[in-house]
Amino acid sequence: MNPADTPHEALERHSTPPASTALTILTTLAVVVALWWGRSFLIPLTAGVMLAVLMTPVALAIERMVRVRIVAVTLTLGLVAASLTFAAAAFGDQLTRVAGRVPDMISLVAQQMAESSPGADSVVKRTREIFKRIDRAAERISGAEVPAQVGLRNRLSPGGAARAVPAAASAVEPPTVNITQSATGALSAGAVSGSSVVLKLAGDLTVMMFVAFFLLAGGQPLVDRFLELWGERPGLRLRAAHAARECMRQVHIYAGVLLVTNIGIGLVVWAAFSYADLPDARGWGVTAALLHIVPYIGMALLTGLGAAEAYLVHGTPGSALTMAAFLLAMSTLAGTIVAAWLQSRAAKMNAAAVFIGVVFWGALWGVWGLLLGPVLVVVIKVVAEHTRPAQRFAQLMKS
Repeated sequence: MNPADTPHEALERHSTPPASTALTILTTLAVVVALWWGRSFLIPLTAGVMLAVLMTPVALAIERMVRVRIVAVTLTLGLVAASLTFAAAAFGDQLTRVAGRVPDMISLVAQQMAESSPGADSVVKRTREIFKRIDRAAERISGAEVPAQVGLRNRLSPGGAARAVPAAASAVEPPTVNITQSATGALSAGAVSGSSVVLKLAGDLTVMMFVAFFLLAGGQPLVDRFLELWGERPGLRLRAAHAARECMRQVHIYAGVLLVTNIGIGLVVWAAFSYADLPDARGWGVTAALLHIVPYIGMALLTGLGAAEAYLVHGTPGSALTMAAFLLAMSTLAGTIVAAWLQSRAAKMNAAAVFIGVVFWGALWGVWGLLLGPVLVVVIKVVAEHTRPAQRFAQLMKS
């Protein structure tokens, strides 16, 4: 012990050995790797638990009417399935409409390029000249390599007899690029990858619904058995019960914040599309509200689709850029800043912790991580508050 240390400082140094920090870092890395490696199982499991927690009040309300819990749970999840079907149909209809008009968009772009001024300083003309120079340089390099190889073979031949080399062997034809074939190949690859994504999503949703069904069907006895895992100590079980109730409350708060912000975004997009004289403004409002369920990616997709729709209707790049800028600013303000602020206020967390947590779960679990990330961040904070070793971490996340 250092003689300059007080007894209290010496006790703190003895109670927190340096090895504990390394062990904490290794444990954290192991947990992160396990979360990433087991995402195929953990994602539908976590989504199913969140869905069961969210729909518990609805299931209890229906149970008071029908008196049979299994029937109430079945009706509750039937409402969830109907809502998901409606959302998929609404988004699919808008996506199909825009995709069906892609040929018109391509034709409009080609027409505007054909009508553009062919001056010496036009961007298109300069770009074509650059590509032509690159092609000529590549042809010169390819043409210089073939005679050198032929001369080497002639020098190595017996007797040094010269052989006639066909003209086709020395002439290297540049590969021709077929835009139609390239586009067809890209569309085919996109259709295959999109089909695999849809099948994976359907599988995750099926597992999620079954997990929610069995959790809701278990009812209060399942919750009591879960609390029994914390031992016989009354204080420990009381903290666990309080943490579980707080987690449920935070899940409902997040659902409320998401509902309010989504409705607001839908109304703003409806008004903006009506003001811009775009067709089916109400459908676009519903699509915006649905896409915002997935943070960042949903609004990025809406920005692209909205810009394409504005370009198809008005036929000018300026209208598309204006609509994209508006949607991007609106989604950043309402979808990111306001939503993060509301959730941080409700959960008594700082907005930076919420944003960093969402980015972390998005990098770990992709789109599902972006969807579940805000809830998981709050749940981790609540659990840390009720666990003595992690209370410093919870203090760091507080507002």
